[in-house]
Amino acid sequence: MKNFEKLFNQFLTCVDTLRTALNVSYAEALTETFDNLETGKIKVEMGAPDKETVAKLSTMYGELNYEKIPRKDKVLIFNYLTLKAITEDRRNVNQMPTPPVLATATALVMQKLLDMNKELEIVDPALGTGSLLYSVVNQLKSENHSKNNFKLAGIDNDEDMLNIADIGAHLNDLKIDLYCQDAMSSWMIQPADAIISDLPIGYYPLDNNSKQFDLKNEKGHSFAHFLFVEQIVKNLKAGAYAFLLVPTGMLSGKDRSKFMPWLTKKVYLNAIIDLPDDMFRNKFNQKSLLVLQNHGENAQARDVFLTKLGSLKKEDSLVEFNLKLNEWYTNLDY
Repeated sequence: MKNFEKLFNQFLTCVDTLRTALNVSYAEALTETFDNLETGKIKVEMGAPDKETVAKLSTMYGELNYEKIPRKDKVLIFNYLTLKAITEDRRNVNQMPTPPVLATATALVMQKLLDMNKELEIVDPALGTGSLLYSVVNQLKSENHSKNNFKLAGIDNDEDMLNIADIGAHLNDLKIDLYCQDAMSSWMIQPADAIISDLPIGYYPLDNNSKQFDLKNEKGHSFAHFLFVEQIVKNLKAGAYAFLLVPTGMLSGKDRSKFMPWLTKKVYLNAIIDLPDDMFRNKFNQKSLLVLQNHGENAQARDVFLTKLGSLKKEDSLVEFNLKLNEWYTNLDY
């Protein structure tokens, strides 16, 4: 562990040095640092960084022995530095990486419902750093004898986040098509076999664009998380699934009166999994995993898996969850 901490601090110094030399955001310095290390060449544009900094970085990069660092350690270091970048740059809380345990819960459900023997197009329309998508796909690969049957795509309107996601994909040895656009506009990709996303929470500022959605607010800004769900449903293939981390209030609070009737007309509900209370600072931040299936392709209504993931402070919480999931799946009428 001490060696890892030392290595992490070396990377941290590299990023800080480049950030100071270029006078850029932490996110930009982070992505350029890893781009330099992956290509084995320090990028210089219009004389920046200067020769002195290039020489300094060359020495620092050499001391890392980057080529000898295990891939999993590179990914872990990059993930930690991404957290620091989001904090240092004072970015929106919606851009924080999704906790790995939520990716694990999502992957467990996906393994039950998706056909892992065929190529699957998986999209995250609020990609951010890509941490949720990559963690889920890596776990699916692990359970599928390392087969990579996934064609990945990600959408985000923040170019810095897409640059981070691009580096993350490379470090995870995954290929992904990235699209910089407003996810509330028409997608530049075909309907997906599966959509996964940790939905951004808050108001969507473009009122004119909101008018095309059933779930818009009649007055003022509409909620982005409601519009996201509607847009996701529009972009699912017939019979395809969506696995969405959503505010619990959408499903059980006062906002459910309009949302749930709309949702149950458009899709089949498969699961609502409430996440542990102690993961969130207050009840207004609580989230649930919503699993739904689009109509068509032999899709049909089935018993909904309703449960709550136990406190993650208990080591066997995920084991208990998986047992409940297995019991539900075994009793499904296929």
